[in-house]
Amino acid sequence: MQSTDPCWYRQHFNEDYRTLYAARDDEEAEAQAAFAAERLDISPRDTLLDLCCGHGRHLEAFARRNIKATGVDLSLPLLETALSRKAGPLIRADMRKLPFADGGFTVLVNFFTSLGYFESEEENLAAIKEMARVLRPGGRFLIDLINPLDAASPVPRSLREEGRFEIREERWFDDETLRVKKRIELLDTGSGERRSYRESVRIYGEDELLSILAPRGLKVDELRGDFTGAPFQAGSPRMILLGAHS
Repeated sequence: MQSTDPCWYRQHFNEDYRTLYAARDDEEAEAQAAFAAERLDISPRDTLLDLCCGHGRHLEAFARRNIKATGVDLSLPLLETALSRKAGPLIRADMRKLPFADGGFTVLVNFFTSLGYFESEEENLAAIKEMARVLRPGGRFLIDLINPLDAASPVPRSLREEGRFEIREERWFDDETLRVKKRIELLDTGSGERRSYRESVRIYGEDELLSILAPRGLKVDELRGDFTGAPFQAGSPRMILLGAHS
């Protein structure tokens, strides 16, 4: 398999993102924001950080609940789309070094596997430390990740269409680095233009992740397998961690 650029995320989250992840739509975000609001008991009195907010679909869903949320992302193209939603303040920043004061938020949410992008464990740990730093003691958090129980056996190949685009995807698990990797080929059937992307995400098992979060004061109170609140187990679509800053 071809190697993946360790900074793949700087190229990947561009104007093609909404085509590649068309299923991650506003309807899904509405259900996920409703789940978070209920499970974390979020109210209009809270200050919420949507870390790695993408194009702002969750921000808009929270705004409909009169919940004040700030969105942070590294991608300018996605932030430009989020800006058009007018759902709250937006800041371009790297999750390894957030431009906020200690304890500036009472709630933090991190949706759609936005943890584990970085090549080194030190960098991924830096992101977790920043989550803990900006979350007020007693503040609540939600982290939404790939189910690690199934990650070692991803669907190896797929072909699908989104509008005029044909999308071929190849996936594999690297046993040495514990990363799920993906190669994506995007064909514009109208113009004939082809574009290629790579992904590489570190997969954390439940026990490993708990052992990383706990020393930073992030205590996980429950694990869920999807956004209906189903128990976490093999075959669950997601691994959703809910907890509070001690």
